[in-house]
Amino acid sequence: MTAALLVLAASEPSKVPFYVVGACLALWAVVLSVIGLSRPGFPGSAGPQRAVMLVSALLVAGTVGAAIATASKPKAEPGAEKGSETPAKGTAAPVAGTVKVAADPSGALKYDTTALQAKAGKVTIDFDNPAAVPHNVTVEGAGKKIGGTKTLASGAATAKLDLKPGTYTFYCSVDAHRQGGMEGKLTVSG
Repeated sequence: MTAALLVLAASEPSKVPFYVVGACLALWAVVLSVIGLSRPGFPGSAGPQRAVMLVSALLVAGTVGAAIATASKPKAEPGAEKGSETPAKGTAAPVAGTVKVAADPSGALKYDTTALQAKAGKVTIDFDNPAAVPHNVTVEGAGKKIGGTKTLASGAATAKLDLKPGTYTFYCSVDAHRQGGMEGKLTVSG
């Protein structure tokens, strides 16, 4: 019994409350539409108007609250490694196979640099995201994803990649962040 409770506590929250409250909100909207179309004076006096507004507001608030309560954390990107505990400050210069990049602290869709340089071989990407908006650093070469950091908000992550000399693209793979401007070039020298 205890083991089952631990498994349930560690798993993602159930989306059932969101579905139930959301379905009630949708049903309420349909009922109001049908009644409103069939009775031109609906809801009538101030009392019924307030009751309709109150029920509508409670259902909207319940749906939003259930959505927040049942939301799951972003999944880690494939090839991501555990983040470090110390925040990194962004810089474009190669330092012993390590490059550092940071997300904009205000949550804007941009990194602190659009150009990184590294030496070929084992390259460590230290990523700092001080914003509450989830971001990551993903690296691709020749149109293929090579690897990157995990997706996180308000924290730091590290990725280790084995890169050959050439030009790579680094970007944030969360939603449309890349299209919003979170992209840059990583030049790897021999």
